[in-house]
Amino acid sequence: MKKKFVLIVIFSFLLFTALVSQTDQEVIKEEVSVVNVEVPVRVYYKGKLVDNLKKEDFRLYDDKKLQNINAFYMRRKRMDIQNIKVVSERQKASLPPRYFVLVFRVTDYNDYLKDGVDFLFDKVLRDQDQILVFANDRTISLNSSTWEIDRKQILNQLLREESIKAKQRLDAIFLDIQHRLRYLRSRLTQDTGVYAPAITNFLDRYLITWNEYKKKYLIPDIDNFYNFSKHLEKIRGEKWVINFYQLEMFPKMKQWGEMRQKIDELVNGWMAGRSEDSVHSKIILELLENLDLELNVSDDFPSEEISRLFYKVDATFHTIFIRGIRESYSKDLEFVRVSSEIENSFRDLTKKTGGKLVATNDLGSALHTLSEKEDVYYMLTYAPENIKKIGKVRVAVNNKDYKVVYDKNIRADYITDYLARKKKENPTIEIAGIKLEDKILHVTLFNFVLKKNKKQKEGRLKLRVRIKDMQNKILYDQNRAFRVKKDVVNITINFDWLKKGKYDFILTAEDLFTGNSSVEFYQSETK
Repeated sequence: MKKKFVLIVIFSFLLFTALVSQTDQEVIKEEVSVVNVEVPVRVYYKGKLVDNLKKEDFRLYDDKKLQNINAFYMRRKRMDIQNIKVVSERQKASLPPRYFVLVFRVTDYNDYLKDGVDFLFDKVLRDQDQILVFANDRTISLNSSTWEIDRKQILNQLLREESIKAKQRLDAIFLDIQHRLRYLRSRLTQDTGVYAPAITNFLDRYLITWNEYKKKYLIPDIDNFYNFSKHLEKIRGEKWVINFYQLEMFPKMKQWGEMRQKIDELVNGWMAGRSEDSVHSKIILELLENLDLELNVSDDFPSEEISRLFYKVDATFHTIFIRGIRESYSKDLEFVRVSSEIENSFRDLTKKTGGKLVATNDLGSALHTLSEKEDVYYMLTYAPENIKKIGKVRVAVNNKDYKVVYDKNIRADYITDYLARKKKENPTIEIAGIKLEDKILHVTLFNFVLKKNKKQKEGRLKLRVRIKDMQNKILYDQNRAFRVKKDVVNITINFDWLKKGKYDFILTAEDLFTGNSSVEFYQSETK
């Protein structure tokens, strides 16, 4: 909640009461506080931002009561592409502070992705920009005050690692479906009595596999949006979110493939046969139709809910859709795009937050297009009569043809409430207390799940430690899994073999009960 304490005046005075045989003094303290609430508002007409409104064009209500708009101003901002290398130090000092959230959903690390990262650091990001990165299942902070090694190199390595993991997951699913197709083919060479059950079982399992993959990997994690929104609330300056979304591929039976043709042939034959065969054909046709309909992603993505987070934290959200290409080399399976609905959700999200959506594999061109998109919005401030009563806000404009976009619950601290509730339901393991003393690494892990067994509570954790030298060469990379009985664990690891020099430590902790993990980076120098 954005609150600015504009005036706090405390009057203290003594009231002397002359009573018979009393000289008591009673102190009365009165506190008067005025809180100004900021309400960012975007106004659209036929899909375009309106930038010529004045204070008198707006009406603002809190808890259905008309409020006085104390302050009113319009904000304009663009990312601005420039050659960072030729900007002088004086020019850099005059530039506004900026915070970037880079969200990558990637399954294939390739040249155009690498070129996009190069363009980001050469033409968009400045040395003083703060950067938070979400890459598939991992989150890192790339702040210039923390890193002495090249941030671009770190980001490229992260994207490469996450792409490999995502590709391996998809390849495993492809091989599993292919194996079950071969099994189905063998069953269809047997007695006709097993045809319908074998096909039904195959399609049932296919749908289960898809839905499990969709739920776990394709629908964006809502918790991540709340987490970085909470973080962005504290940031002053321009806030930009760039969402790099590589359109998802999933194995699907080829329409003209041998097995699909065989299934269609059998179903068409059964439809004209016995009533029992007709029932089987209807079941299989329904499963095939469901499979075709299910291969889109985002029925469950709450774009309206996520949009208001960006209104609240005053951030602009851009999206770049990147096309993927996967070869299957299979007679019966091919990789197809499965992201039509998620495109609509992100398109809606970018539009409502003043951003833009671009679909291209030329990320440099896409970023240049985003830099030309100007975000325009109005900031309205007012002082609620009762600061303790959290009412809903309503903003209206005189022109009824205009669409007004804002957060109706701007005064409610719903981000904190949501995270507290989710943390209690499913805690995310945290890493703290990292230090290297006398070549002994000290690490503290907490906020993980303890499950009760027959005797006592127990947690199961895994800690991965990687060490790189200043040439980015990996000197150490090991996992350690262990059981714990306390809710805070202190770990020490001896690295007496380290020579004199500077080293980067990358620590990844995972709660094996929940699958939640976190990553922390630490730089130290040994003597």
